[in-house]
Amino acid sequence: MKQKYPDFNKLNRLLVACFEAEKLYYNAAEDAQTTELKRFLNFMAVERNRMANTISSELSSRDIEPLKLDSEKGHQDRTWEEIKEALEHFNSEIIIKQCIARDLNNIKRYDELINNHQLPEITLGILYKQKQQLEWYIKQAEAHKTNPTLKSPNNRDEALHGTPPPKEQEKKRDEQGRIINLKAM
Repeated sequence: MKQKYPDFNKLNRLLVACFEAEKLYYNAAEDAQTTELKRFLNFMAVERNRMANTISSELSSRDIEPLKLDSEKGHQDRTWEEIKEALEHFNSEIIIKQCIARDLNNIKRYDELINNHQLPEITLGILYKQKQQLEWYIKQAEAHKTNPTLKSPNNRDEALHGTPPPKEQEKKRDEQGRIINLKAM
């Protein structure tokens, strides 16, 4: 399989880059000072992990050994001075810019693999879908860069598709008969 599709090596390097992006978001979340930003950055780390695991599964299904990332998440060797410095001088805009830069670099890797057409169609479909998700996540990160107090999505579907306007939610509840007037009880 590896001889037939030489771009699997590049896919393996993309896997490592996804794990590195996850680590970057995870570490940024540890330093974040607002709950909303912390939740958002943790959500982004989880999404990068899902992407990496999908790529890893795809490689494994093709009998190709996925590269292992030996680095640990978190700042384990930090001194108290470094922690104090990070907390006193935390700048959410700079941190998010670094995360976005990593994602943009990964999008270039996705583009290269997709445009080469050297991988099986199923793998290319997975990569194309992940690239679209990554582009959407970058837009979300840009919004958090300018307003770090934005409310984070409650779940993955909400993050991917947004939430319907409040009136639509009420309308759905009315149609389903779920609204109960508590004053009448």
